[in-house]
Amino acid sequence: MSDILQTPSVKILLYLLKKEEARYSDLADLIKSRGTLSLNLKELDEEKLVKRRVVTTKPVQTYYSLTEKGQKIAKQLSEIREILSS
Repeated sequence: MSDILQTPSVKILLYLLKKEEARYSDLADLIKSRGTLSLNLKELDEEKLVKRRVVTTKPVQTYYSLTEKGQKIAKQLSEIREILSS
């Protein structure tokens, strides 16, 4: 598979497309470096590609999902992945 689809931001977008919503800990299993994960989530949030939902339980739980814009981009990336793997 193309290295371009292995970048952290792309992996996050494709994962959220498949799962619809994921906890931070789920994404931490996907992206091993927490610093890289946090930075990429912040950038995706700033670009309005993901939205963050915080549940104030103990411990606090943070969930991420795609915005409408994020869904469009993730679907296009998924199509690119299919083309490259054929």
